[in-house]
Amino acid sequence: MNTAKTPKFYRQRLILALLEQSGGSLSKMDFQKLLFLLHQEAGFQYYVFVPYRYGCYSYQAAEDIRTLELLGWLKTGAKDIALRQSADIANLLPSEQIDRLSQFYDTYRTLRGRELIKYVYERHPYYAIYSEMAGDLVDKKILLEIESRKPKKKETTLYTIGYEGITFEAYLNKLIQNNVCLLCDVRKNPASRKFGFSRRTLSRILPKFDIAYIHLPDLGIESGKRKKLLTDADYEALFKEYRNLLPRKNKFLTQVLGLLEKYQRIALTCFESEPEMCHRHCISDYLEKHEKARVVHL
Repeated sequence: MNTAKTPKFYRQRLILALLEQSGGSLSKMDFQKLLFLLHQEAGFQYYVFVPYRYGCYSYQAAEDIRTLELLGWLKTGAKDIALRQSADIANLLPSEQIDRLSQFYDTYRTLRGRELIKYVYERHPYYAIYSEMAGDLVDKKILLEIESRKPKKKETTLYTIGYEGITFEAYLNKLIQNNVCLLCDVRKNPASRKFGFSRRTLSRILPKFDIAYIHLPDLGIESGKRKKLLTDADYEALFKEYRNLLPRKNKFLTQVLGLLEKYQRIALTCFESEPEMCHRHCISDYLEKHEKARVVHL
């Protein structure tokens, strides 16, 4: 008897359906690879993935696994994920998605373990750039292809990036692909209800990708000043006030310049997707004008 509450989000329901279709359990590695292929080759669009130690990985999916365990749907071991009770696929997803999942599973029902990982690496080499096992799985031609996807060192650059409207994984991929070595968080209060973007999560996960993290609250704007921004004129007034204050923040601007010299490729981050709607562009404009910094908005 099914006693667990049906998950609210379709992405979480897809996890349950995939596990049910797979006989009720999967290794954590097979789960991530099959979920990845569902998105790359079967048209699902719930999760985004990053390259990690064993290939493609979704932090959001891992977080959803923890949520589903708390809801009573799953139990997880050191290496495995299993349903605690049968999931009625017909009541979890739209019929069109069920059909796609079934067709997908018919194709990949026997592909597991090292052969599954090898398959993913060969067809999606970008996601193997940090793999610790690629050398044992694929031939020299694929290894060269993987090597070609690794970010290359380029000229010293000050990037800016916002996380509005994108997933944590899409955000992280932008940092990886542009070879950013340090993320400078210029939010006054680096907290977020959106998964992945709190200071605690950023400072924990980014170093796993050789990206350092630093919080620079003195370059932030008090949250109270952002509450009544309704028009372009409101934003311009706020940014005019902020630009006028920047010369008084020379100590912190000098700190950013020192970090740029040390790391060569750093990014200023805040919430808004468009830099002109965020104070980070005031900082980058100032450093571009007065210090000749090369600026790129991601």
